[in-house]
Amino acid sequence: MSGRYTFGDGDLAADRLGLVAAVFEPTSRALLTRADAVVARGDDGVGRAVDLGCGPGHTTRLVAAVCRPRTTLGLDASDRFVATARSLTDDPAVTYAVHDVTRAPLPGGPADLVHARLLLAHLPGPLDVVALWRSCLRPGGVLVLDEVEAIDAPPGVLRDYLAVTTALVAAEGAQMYAGRLLEPLGGHLVRHDVGAAVAARMFAMNLATWRADAIRMALVDEPGADRLAAGLSSLSIGPDGPPVRWTLRQLVLPGEHDR
Repeated sequence: MSGRYTFGDGDLAADRLGLVAAVFEPTSRALLTRADAVVARGDDGVGRAVDLGCGPGHTTRLVAAVCRPRTTLGLDASDRFVATARSLTDDPAVTYAVHDVTRAPLPGGPADLVHARLLLAHLPGPLDVVALWRSCLRPGGVLVLDEVEAIDAPPGVLRDYLAVTTALVAAEGAQMYAGRLLEPLGGHLVRHDVGAAVAARMFAMNLATWRADAIRMALVDEPGADRLAAGLSSLSIGPDGPPVRWTLRQLVLPGEHDR
């Protein structure tokens, strides 16, 4: 990884990830519950879980709560996010480290469960990365993936925002709708509606982070960015309009040893 975050790793980005965690907690919890039912267990349960791209630790703490492994390790390339995650976690069995998640081996050796949510959209070569992660599992372990297949927004500023951010992610060498690239691996699709006001808040936080980059890359001009910001701000305070529908591809995959 380059260590550069398209959507930032500052305080505003951390706040956005907190909102994302709250919005997608029901679908993520259901996926982890399914994974917990199939992962191989020792006499004392799941041994070790690793949460990739942990950010400020929301997903790591969810993995620990749902799957109850003996130890849970959150990994992220951002020193700032890892420091924030440590400050927000009081469970000694949940720890964090700075690590490039596209490099194997992962710290601490093979894991029983490896989890990544909305991470592959920021990485080039997602299928190669998935193969690498599967190689980091113990026999009987599982890789749990949760990626965006599509986002369906009503016409207007929400859809306009998505057009620009999709182009920005592509310019960084990745694919925002990374779930589509995982179709050969199977999985199933989950649809999750998010109120327009909440979606606008998430989008506005992102726009504030990347607008200078998008303008520099000529993906949007200054007046266009101002229109997006004003429109998202207006939507975020309501009244709520038609929802934005996320379609997520969720997968629970065996490791290379078990294929």
